[in-house]
Amino acid sequence: MDNLGFALVNTNADDSTQDKIPSSQRIALVKKDIPTLAPGQVLIKMLAAPVNPSDLVYLMGKYGLPPKANAYAGFEGCGIVVKANAGLYGKWLVGKRVAVSADQQCDGVWAKYAVTKASFCLPLRDDVPDSQAATIIVNPCTSVCLVERAIELGSKAIVVNAAASQVGKGVIRYAKLKGIKTIATVRSSSNIAPLKALGADRVLLTSADDYKEVLKASCREFHAKVLLDAVAVDDTPTVLSAMPTGSTAIVYGRLTETHDPLGGLFSIADVIFRDIRIEGFWLLTYMKRAKPWQVISLSRKVQKLFAQGIFETDIYAEVNFDDFGPALDHYADNKSDGKVILKPNV
Repeated sequence: MDNLGFALVNTNADDSTQDKIPSSQRIALVKKDIPTLAPGQVLIKMLAAPVNPSDLVYLMGKYGLPPKANAYAGFEGCGIVVKANAGLYGKWLVGKRVAVSADQQCDGVWAKYAVTKASFCLPLRDDVPDSQAATIIVNPCTSVCLVERAIELGSKAIVVNAAASQVGKGVIRYAKLKGIKTIATVRSSSNIAPLKALGADRVLLTSADDYKEVLKASCREFHAKVLLDAVAVDDTPTVLSAMPTGSTAIVYGRLTETHDPLGGLFSIADVIFRDIRIEGFWLLTYMKRAKPWQVISLSRKVQKLFAQGIFETDIYAEVNFDDFGPALDHYADNKSDGKVILKPNV
C-alpha cells in the first residue's frame, strides 16, 4: 500500500545557506511504500498532526536527532490504529484512536499513515477532539513535567520566558491549578492581557525600561527560585541574575538559538558564588526513563485537563497537504498565533 507525506529535503546542516531556506522548502510531498511492520510496531491512519518548534528546528538539522533525507517529518499527532504486530497490546489498540509519538527509527507522522511503536501510542478519551488530541504529547506533557519539577525543587513561584508559547500557557494554567505563582516574560505587549487572563500573577515586557528591577522585585515577593527557559542565550543569565541565590534554570528550548553554535549562555560567577544551577529537560528523555505506568498516568492527567477545559491548544489553522506549506511558514514566523494542524487524510 502506498503512503504520501512530507519528507525532509535540504538536510545539509553544514551549508551556511540552510538557515535562510523557508521551512516549506525543506520538505516535499513524497510517495513511498508502507513498510512491513516489525515486532512491536503498529500502523496508524493519521487524523491530525501539529507543527511544533521542535519540528522547525529538526527541519533545519539543528535538533537532538539527526535529520534523515527522504524521511517523513513530524513528531506527534493522533490517528486510528489500523494494523498491529505488537502482541496482545497491539491487538487491543487496533481500531482505537490514539495520540502518537513518532519513533525516531521510523518515518515521522506528517503523512497519511505512520508506523511507530505500540508503546508510543496513548489511547484517547472520546471527549478530546482530534485537533486538540494531536497536541497532547509534546507541549502539554512538557508543561506538566516542568511544573512538577519546579514543585520538587521547592519553589513557591516560577519564572517562565516565552510565556505566550503553548508550553508557557500550559505552565501558567497548570501552575495555577497547583497553587504555584507565575512570573511570565514576553517580548510583545499584545501578549500581556491574554496571559493575565490565563492566570499569570505577573506579566513583564522584556523591552520595558524597568524590566530587570520589576523582575527582581517580583522574584523576591513570590520567592521564585525556578526559571523555565525556552529562550536560552542572553535571556538565561539576565533572568537568573534577578533571581535569589540557589535558583535553578530548567532549559527546555532555545527559541532564539536555532542556528549554530549550539548552546546558550550563563554567568560562571553566579554558578560558583550564588549556587545557581542549570539543568535540561527533553520530553523524549523523560519518556525513555519513565515506567510505562508513569507515561500512562501523565497521559491521563493531561487528557483530563483538556476535557475539563483547563488545557487548550491555540490553533491558527487546520490544513490539508495543499495548504500546508504557506501555513508552515506562517507558524515559523508567528508561533504565538497558534498551532498549524495538518489533516493528511482530508
